[in-house]
Amino acid sequence: MQFDPAVEARQVFAQVQVSSELGEDLAAAVAAEDRFSNSAGKEASDAYHELVGIGLRHPEAFAFGEFLVYITWCHLMDETHPEHFKRGLALCKELLKQNFGGDSGRLKRLRAMEQSFRAGLGTESGDLMDFDADTPKGGD
Repeated sequence: MQFDPAVEARQVFAQVQVSSELGEDLAAAVAAEDRFSNSAGKEASDAYHELVGIGLRHPEAFAFGEFLVYITWCHLMDETHPEHFKRGLALCKELLKQNFGGDSGRLKRLRAMEQSFRAGLGTESGDLMDFDADTPKGGD
């Protein structure tokens, strides 16, 4: 990655705050983001899960979805778990389908994030290949 996901998260969350994409959930998102950014351990984990819950209620909130991708990566630094890699990958896939109106910078960063989540799961590309399928079995 040629960028810092934590910095991207802050920048994208600033966009979320001036948009109307979260509606009445904005105040809860701001409070949860503050707890996530300024704590560690269980408190940060609880805040992360609260933010994910807000994202589930607003699947149309593109900037917030992008924010979730970046904080999922940040959360992995504290809590490395396959579920987080899977969540990050699913978030990336969903956002990449939307194409962001062709914003190449955002798309490039999301593709880099997708690749990083895949690498964390042990899959480097979207096409899972069975490299052992053509390997002879048994003796010579």
